Amino acid sequence: MQKEKILSELYHGNINPVEKSVVQGSDYQKAMCRISSLEERLMAQLDEEQQKLLQDFISAQGELNYISGEERFTDGFRMGARMILEIFEKDGEQFKPIIG
Repeated sequence: MQKEKILSELYHGNINPVEKSVVQGSDYQKAMCRISSLEERLMAQLDEEQQKLLQDFISAQGELNYISGEERFTDGFRMGARMILEIFEKDGEQFKPIIG
């Protein structure tokens, strides 16, 4: 993808780094199903007040996961940008252009 193309796609909302499909049968999908099943079993054993507490806990955990995911995304992006910049350096000096 050309630089102008990806920037345009990002600007127009056609690229969403957070959005990702889950592959059926993947380890991730299996883990999601297991968590869902365990949550249903646990909720069935709790009274209404305990269910509310569990839902609050799950929401707080989701918020923490979102914040953590954002941090990992930005850290990874910054590391990638630093790697690209390092390509153009040699012993702290900029390479001279190959083409005049």
